[in-house]
Amino acid sequence: MALIISIETATTVCSVAIHKNGTCIALSEISEKNAHSSQLTVLLETMLRSHSLQIADCSAIAISQGPGSYTGLRIGTSVAKGLCYAANIPLIAVDTLQALALQAKKKHDIINTKSTILCPMIDARRMEVYTAEFSYNLQSLKSTYPLIVTENTVTDFHAQNTYYLFGDGSQKLTTILHQKNILYIPNITNSAESVGELAQQKFLSKDFVDVAYFTPFYLKKFQTTTPKKQI
Repeated sequence: MALIISIETATTVCSVAIHKNGTCIALSEISEKNAHSSQLTVLLETMLRSHSLQIADCSAIAISQGPGSYTGLRIGTSVAKGLCYAANIPLIAVDTLQALALQAKKKHDIINTKSTILCPMIDARRMEVYTAEFSYNLQSLKSTYPLIVTENTVTDFHAQNTYYLFGDGSQKLTTILHQKNILYIPNITNSAESVGELAQQKFLSKDFVDVAYFTPFYLKKFQTTTPKKQI
């Protein structure tokens, strides 16, 4: 029996779940800015207690690996590593955008055709998003990349395909892309539910990451700015 705890902290959503043999048996999440540092361990402890479980009862920990918020990913990874060390269980890293694409499929009736392309998008501040392209079956068609949203963005989307755009970054494109082959799916948010579902496949194939050396996929370096001096 595979009992997997999943953690999703790549965006403002702080989400944890427990999956038993790939089926979600518990889900707890909160969407609140800066909630990860104060709420993640609380959500985990409450969820485990309500199901009379301990970390040692679990088979693995799955983490949403990014891209996304530097702070959120760092917190989620630190907690996941700590749990793995404490219980001596493996760590599974799941592509955040692939999990978001699965979430869209679960929440929306997407038509399955050869030209269907799923485009999960995560807000990367300013006019930039993190995105990737997946087939209906969640096979990677275009690896994760930062997309700068400008009037020329339309050239990234080909007329022969049908694109489904979703995630908190997709709203930035609604004022620029109005083509008939571009469809927007509202209210799709990241969730540990989908992370755990994808983690089950990795668990069965023993696709684990090194707990000591694993780092989140930040995609671009976190940058700090120095406040301008007040005159």
